[in-house]
Parts: sequence; structure tokens; C-alpha cells
Amino acid sequence: MTLAPKVALVALLLLGACGQSSKQLTCPDPSSVAPPSIGAAFVNNLTTRLAGPDRENSITEAIGEIHRRDPSLDATAVTNILVAADCPNVMAQPDHDANADRARIAVFRAQVDQLLGS
Repeated sequence: MTLAPKVALVALLLLGACGQSSKQLTCPDPSSVAPPSIGAAFVNNLTTRLAGPDRENSITEAIGEIHRRDPSLDATAVTNILVAADCPNVMAQPDHDANADRARIAVFRAQVDQLLGS
């Protein structure tokens, strides 16, 4: 399987993990997405950083830190960690509904993929 189908499959799985129905989405547990080398605490801290004004820099710094902590992680795993970290920020938006949430997650995923060169 090439990288593009893998990324698409993981995107569908993560969107499914964010919720069980089209009406209600929930975020995945950080410990289910981040391997022990990264840790749930890192993901939770990253959520706060991604809510700040300099998201692109926060994403770039997080990618570097993830690679430093676990150089064996591929781009898909890094993207999934970042999406899981940003999910609570998506859910906190005032126009929070399933369609808007999915669109925000897709835009964020595309930004991460671009920064990763995927």
C-alpha cells in the first residue's frame, strides 16, 4: 500500500475515532494515539500550544520534538499525534458541529502534511 492510501485510511480511522455518529464527535484518548515514547502528557501540553496564536510554529516545533523523542515514527504517526492534540481545540469552537469539526480536522491535517512534506 502506498503512502497516500495509508494516510487516507488513517484519516478515516481518526475521524471515526473522533466520534461514533455524524452528530456527535469526541476526541481520541491521547494515550491511544501517542506511543509511550511520546506520551499522553506531551499530547495534552501540545493541545494548549496549538490553541495559541502561532500555530504553524507550534506545529513545526512539535514535529521536531516528536522526531527527537522517537525517530522511528513515520509521517502518518506524527500526523495522527498532532491531530489528536488539536482535536480538543476543534471541539471548543463556538460553531461546534460535526461538519464544521470534520472540516477543521481536515484543514489541520493538510497543514501538518504540508509541513511534513507528505
